[in-house]
Amino acid sequence: MELTNKVAIFGSRRQDPYLKELAGLFAHFEGIGFKVAVHTKIAGYLAAHGIDMHGAEVVEDIPEGTGLVISIGGDGTFLRAARWVGKREIPILGVNTGHLGFLASCRLEEVGEMIGAICRGDVIVERRMLLWVQSSAFPDGCWHYALNEVALMKEESSSMISVNTEINGSYLATYRCDGLIVSTPTGSTGYNLSAGGPILEPTIDCITLSPVAPHTLTVRPLVVGGGSELELTVESRTGRFRLSLDDCSYLMPEGEKIWVKRAGFVTRLVRRKDSTFATILRDKLLWSASAF
Repeated sequence: MELTNKVAIFGSRRQDPYLKELAGLFAHFEGIGFKVAVHTKIAGYLAAHGIDMHGAEVVEDIPEGTGLVISIGGDGTFLRAARWVGKREIPILGVNTGHLGFLASCRLEEVGEMIGAICRGDVIVERRMLLWVQSSAFPDGCWHYALNEVALMKEESSSMISVNTEINGSYLATYRCDGLIVSTPTGSTGYNLSAGGPILEPTIDCITLSPVAPHTLTVRPLVVGGGSELELTVESRTGRFRLSLDDCSYLMPEGEKIWVKRAGFVTRLVRRKDSTFATILRDKLLWSASAF
């Protein structure tokens, strides 16, 4: 990837243990002649804690010509940063000050080194697919895309829902369950993993359907091609169900058709060459730990 000297910083406002490192990051960017823009929410947090941002521009939107977005937080922050980037496909470097960090795998003290590696072209930029979701019941102005998963879940009640599922116009099944997770390969290590779905290499082209607590023991997660188009219809005793696109959640009326397919753009994730999918699984899921 080619890096301009303009970067934009997006982040969570829970950075108390990392204030010294954040101050050093702004000083580093000034030292190498980079122009920095900071999203207004984290900028307010940093200003309240007396952090010198060395003349960084405070912005609501990403300035024209930005070559890299730096997401500082956990994987949830990365998902919100991906929404901030939207369809522009600006590469995102995820810096982990959260928990697991499948998406945000770079440490804060490594950012300066990573900027140097990016300038040398010594990194990998992965193209991560998103899901496009359509429904006539969406509120105005909502973001119709998900990087991790789309989840159709029962409302807060003890009753299951029924999810009528068609793939490419052909009826597949009616899932009786607490919910159905439609996941990208990137999202396979998220909610999908908790529901017993498969772990997928994140750059492959496919979509996973994982039912949550299905009533029928023969129902299992299903992997379909990335070009598949899904039509989902929910029946619920409460008359409503919850539809979540990553961390955005909406109450929807039962009977509403939900269409899901691959989005027409990708999220570009920057990672070190030595940070492979195998090493991330080993480190984050403790696969290298002894059982004894």
